[in-house]
Amino acid sequence: MTTAVRQKPAVSTPLTSKKSKLKSVVAIAMIPITLLALYVFSVIWRVSAYEQKVFGRSELIPMSLQPRKFTEIPSMETYGAFTYDIQVNHKPLRVHKQVINGFQHAFGSGLVAYELGEQIADLLFRANEYVEAYFSGDGRRYSHYMDTRKDLYNNMIGRAIGMEARQKNLTGGAADRYISARVLNSIQNREVIPHWLEPKVKDLPSLEEYGCPGLPHPSPDE
Repeated sequence: MTTAVRQKPAVSTPLTSKKSKLKSVVAIAMIPITLLALYVFSVIWRVSAYEQKVFGRSELIPMSLQPRKFTEIPSMETYGAFTYDIQVNHKPLRVHKQVINGFQHAFGSGLVAYELGEQIADLLFRANEYVEAYFSGDGRRYSHYMDTRKDLYNNMIGRAIGMEARQKNLTGGAADRYISARVLNSIQNREVIPHWLEPKVKDLPSLEEYGCPGLPHPSPDE
């Protein structure tokens, strides 16, 4: 005759209870972080798609195996960058990498401002500058410093355009198309700054005035 062996119930100790609570807290905290990461990726994807549509190439996520190439020789207007022309409002727009970068910042900021509000768009794109400064390896270069000031200015232009789309009660694709068209117009009339070497960049607010304390400044020998 076999005797059933009773298993003792698991005893919950203060240590296991703390570990269980910690796991719950981490799991809960990961939800907004994951949602934010997914949203940021959706913005990058949409900006890339519009870059491909407008410029024939994307500098963020490659959208084509045969992106349009910069075939025109550099000029003073493009600060030595190779370029090509597209038509915007039946007028030629000279495209180079810094122009596309300006579109990225203004259009991306416009999308986020339209969807989540101007303040969140500002915070999100300021955070982007910290990531670029400390992970690119170029944070202390003069060119990076001036490029950051240019980016922050172009973000501001984009946010204003995104809020315009909100005020017009546009939705879905209509809002995206409006923001894209307005950004392109702003690039064409040079409201969006096309290059960090533009003279007006020197007159822009400092990084601290833009709300970015702690970002690297150029090394003294730059």
